[in-house]
Amino acid sequence: MNFKIDRIILIIFLGITAALAFLPNFVESEYLLRLITVVIFWIGIAGCWNMMSGYTGYIDFGPVVYFGIGSYVVAIAMTKYGIPFFPSLFISGLISGSVAFLVGIPTLRLKGAYFAIATFAFAEAMKQIALEFDRTFSVSFFQGSDGITLPISGHDNSFFFYCVLPVTFLVVLAHYYIEHSKFGYGLKAIKEAETAAEISGVNTTANKLGAYVSSAFFLGLFGAIEAYWITYITPSDVFNVQKTVQMVIMTLLGGMGTFLGPVVGATFLTLISESLGARFVEYYLIMIGGIIIVAILIMPNGIIGSLKIRKKLRFI
Repeated sequence: MNFKIDRIILIIFLGITAALAFLPNFVESEYLLRLITVVIFWIGIAGCWNMMSGYTGYIDFGPVVYFGIGSYVVAIAMTKYGIPFFPSLFISGLISGSVAFLVGIPTLRLKGAYFAIATFAFAEAMKQIALEFDRTFSVSFFQGSDGITLPISGHDNSFFFYCVLPVTFLVVLAHYYIEHSKFGYGLKAIKEAETAAEISGVNTTANKLGAYVSSAFFLGLFGAIEAYWITYITPSDVFNVQKTVQMVIMTLLGGMGTFLGPVVGATFLTLISESLGARFVEYYLIMIGGIIIVAILIMPNGIIGSLKIRKKLRFI
């Protein structure tokens, strides 16, 4: 790839992020600021899924488990041990990544549907552990299905905007690194032909594990931020498989395994859901489902993927 084009993309990306950093100073509407924060939040979440599944082709149906672990770690750290939010946030990411490392070693040896089923089963198992922990072990730790109430932050939406923005920035920057690094080429080789990649000298196990742990680390951070934002969590909410489904749909809409796919897909789906939900309360989910089906039929490779094929924009 042309180095000048790479540098231009990076400069534009940095410029947009820098401009967004000043946004709360110019947005007076709390609703609008919250909506923008939610869009950026889902860009990061979808990017986490794309980081692993989009580039390797290993379809992960259990990323929500690391989101949930991050939520519970920050809740326990703050309520049980009195640790401030930002140290708790970092701990959430570390623990989520550590769990992913331990889980990834055996599960990443599986391929295809077996890997997808294993990750989905692990996510459901973690939800049940959180639900039954108190009754099983007679320890008031997770507070069972009643959930955990975090300390009320007292911060406005701008605080959480500045929490979400840098994490999403790092996720998108990680995508840029994947697109233009030896590590990323290894991930793409795994997606195209894993056996051939191994024969060529690619350490496929290490590459897959690196992508899996990195994705989990960032998901743990997002889970921690959301938990502190909403101040109350339950296992059914933070380990909800619908979050996984939303990550997958957003990435598919934007384009799997592309730099800008999660950005476009998450922005499109979040804004259209907000718009239709406000106008058609009873029917908007049916309408969104129809839009998704039509979009995938017309653009099976996603919005960015289709542009790359039709216009040969290999730098996206």
